Amino acid sequence: MQLTQRPSQVQKQAMTPAMWMGLNLLQLPIGELRDAVKKEVESNPAIEDVEFSPTFVTDRSLIAASSALTDNLAAEDSESLEEHLLSELEMSDIPADAKELCAKIIENLDENGRFVGSMPDLVMITGASEESLERSRAFVMSLDPLGCGAKDLVECFRAQLKTLSEGERAVLDKELDSLMSGKLSPAAIRILKKLDPFPGKLFDHTKPQFVNADIKVDRSGNVEIETKDIPEINISPKYLQMAKDKTIEPETRKYAAERVNHAREFRAALVRRQQTLMKIATLAIAGQEEYLKRGKIALKRQTMVDVAKEAKCHVATVSRAAARKYVRTPFGVVPLRAFFVKGEKTEVEELKKILKEYAESGNYPGDRVISEELQKRGVKMARRTVAKYRAKLYNIPKKEKI
Repeated sequence: MQLTQRPSQVQKQAMTPAMWMGLNLLQLPIGELRDAVKKEVESNPAIEDVEFSPTFVTDRSLIAASSALTDNLAAEDSESLEEHLLSELEMSDIPADAKELCAKIIENLDENGRFVGSMPDLVMITGASEESLERSRAFVMSLDPLGCGAKDLVECFRAQLKTLSEGERAVLDKELDSLMSGKLSPAAIRILKKLDPFPGKLFDHTKPQFVNADIKVDRSGNVEIETKDIPEINISPKYLQMAKDKTIEPETRKYAAERVNHAREFRAALVRRQQTLMKIATLAIAGQEEYLKRGKIALKRQTMVDVAKEAKCHVATVSRAAARKYVRTPFGVVPLRAFFVKGEKTEVEELKKILKEYAESGNYPGDRVISEELQKRGVKMARRTVAKYRAKLYNIPKKEKI
């Protein structure tokens, strides 16, 4: 067989960084969205300083008042990962300027202890060299708990090797670089179990949290997206000018342009997030108007696929929009997912309710009458389906006429 090469055209859809940003913002609930906006404002110098409200108003209607409130107050007294690392840093004997750089590194750790910041941004903010910042990050990884400040799992484990015996270190020194490919010996796997892949979790004192409603809806079905705690993103005129100024160094101009473009993309993604959530919430709630008037019993069949078709988007977009979002309704706060019902369970519950009502009144109408009554209550169920479930619910043989 002779191998040949032939040119061909293939059309592929690639996910751009801006698209990823939009999808990530869409799936964040209001509290985490506020944190993401705050982090972007603090890390991107091309965004003008904005004021964040000191308190984030929360909705407590889903919390069992006394016990959960006590748990949350107790959580506030617990030491966070950042507080712990800063106290460890304060007790170290490194110079004051090095401590400042280490503190900046600590500010850019996530809840697992991973470094999630941008070195170019920190260079711009601190005025220090990238080499100095990397030395500071290495020092943070040496603090207790070991490994906080690592960029990936391999770095995290390497920072913890000093806790192992000489023989164990020798085994992992040879194999650790193969970790991400999964090519590890059984001996190396056993040793890795002694190390902590997420050292920051030691300080994750998560307690039941207050629920923040992303969406409001009144009895008339009017939908409103919560935005009062999300500040407006404005681009700094100084950075706009730097991005265009050909008299400054090309590298500086390029950096300014990148920061401005990133700020614009973030602002656009934030707007799209609000618009997409508004469209999907409006369609989901409009399909369950009776739910707002009569409560859970009035829920009718409505899936994410149905809403996706109406919104002209992928069902995955609807799923992301509904994830961890809550709606403040006239009768309390409920998950947005409560407005999506796959079908049979709610319909059968309504059928059970009607049969019970007829039984209590001593009236036993035919299947067609029950089907019509269900139709009036917003539930579509054919006469034959009524007969099937009626027989199933009351163990009536299939051949017996109802």
